[in-house]
Amino acid sequence: MSVSAEKLAALEAALAANDEAMIRDLQALIRIPSKKLPAEEGAPFGKPCVQVLEEALRQGAALGFDTVNLDNYVGWIEMGQGEEMLGVLAHLDVVPEGDGWTRPPYEGLIENERIYGRGTQDDKGPAISVLYAMKAIRDAGIELDKRVRLILGCDEESGSADIAYYKQHAELPTLVFSPDADYPLVNGEKGMLRLSLTATYEDSEALPRVISARGGERPNIVAPTAEAVVRGLTPAAVVPVCAAAGRALGVKAVCAMEENGDLRIEVTGTGAHAAHPEKGNNAITALVEILNGLPLAGSGAIKALAELKRLIPHGDTRGKSAGIACSDEISGELTMNLGMFQMDEEGFEATLDIRYPIRADHEVIYDHFQKNLEVLCLYVTTNSNPHYVEPTSELVTKLLNAYETVTGRTGAPMCIGGGTYARSFPGGVSFGCLFEDSVDNMHQADEYLPLSELRLNARIMARALVNLAAK
Repeated sequence: MSVSAEKLAALEAALAANDEAMIRDLQALIRIPSKKLPAEEGAPFGKPCVQVLEEALRQGAALGFDTVNLDNYVGWIEMGQGEEMLGVLAHLDVVPEGDGWTRPPYEGLIENERIYGRGTQDDKGPAISVLYAMKAIRDAGIELDKRVRLILGCDEESGSADIAYYKQHAELPTLVFSPDADYPLVNGEKGMLRLSLTATYEDSEALPRVISARGGERPNIVAPTAEAVVRGLTPAAVVPVCAAAGRALGVKAVCAMEENGDLRIEVTGTGAHAAHPEKGNNAITALVEILNGLPLAGSGAIKALAELKRLIPHGDTRGKSAGIACSDEISGELTMNLGMFQMDEEGFEATLDIRYPIRADHEVIYDHFQKNLEVLCLYVTTNSNPHYVEPTSELVTKLLNAYETVTGRTGAPMCIGGGTYARSFPGGVSFGCLFEDSVDNMHQADEYLPLSELRLNARIMARALVNLAAK
């Protein structure tokens, strides 16, 4: 790469000139509630995901780039020439908005130099920063000897079937990075293991008993709310247990009587990304604690709930009680999140999201967990092995150079518990877009992105593309 100082100055000027358009296009993406829905004909991840993909490709075409929609699974926006291709992988799907918002989740409201909405940080904001970095490079007249392809997926939050489809039907990039994690750079991602704990019991007619319980919408979110309906108890028996749990666990737990005399227990905690469960306060595990504190009848249900509490007590985000705690020097400790819970009068199912160290083995983790079971049954739902790229690779060094040049900060690669598209490609890494001093509100209520960070991201992405693809 040899780009003149004049061209780099023109690049900065082009980024500044496109600032308002970049924000406007991000707002247009936020206004589409692109949560995954059941598949329909022509919409493998639901119609909102098709709509957001079409909008992003429309934006790319309006800026003069080549665009392709690959069967509504994934699309791309491309510039440049050459046999080699730099793939930048971002996603347009979002997790459900959940509760607790004080601003509209799908409006793109700008307030106090922040843009609010689901997907601003994860991952629509980063996607737009790459798109406008591409435009600035073209506007500045910087020539490339590689193609740059911004690949936009629609299923990152729910299994990445979009990228699997891309790999089967489209050209694979030579180099890959994903702006869906942290700065300075992520060269390692922990393994991701989903486990299901189930229980069944026959003595379901005895009173008092749990009629139903539920919490969580996705395994990769710390559940901010959970609720249960119990029959055969009075408020005098339940209210003190809720109050004590609220004080001890730091959640809000309320009890209300329904028309038929059943009692509804509602628990409110704090949502967070499952990669950092300690940043949240899990409403599901709090609800399990409360249910264990009630004088329920039926030995089967009591034993099952007691074992769930024993294995996953409230606040244990490292798997210590389940016997699976482990760590390594590269990626740190295992994390565990009880992300979904469904219970009726005959049994329950709990879904666990476990992020395990790069040097750990998911089969060993499963075996250790299994040895601690007495009543419950354990199943592996999915597993994605850890991903690691040597910190001395050319891709890592050139991306770190872009970060350091633009920010003036010293950068070093790191490992995370989150999972990104980068792990789908050998040698892929994640680059941005959260800074060390950013407020991480991914997957939480009132998700927002400071406009200053959006602009800085675009500058870093532009320099990264220059470092990797310019002549």
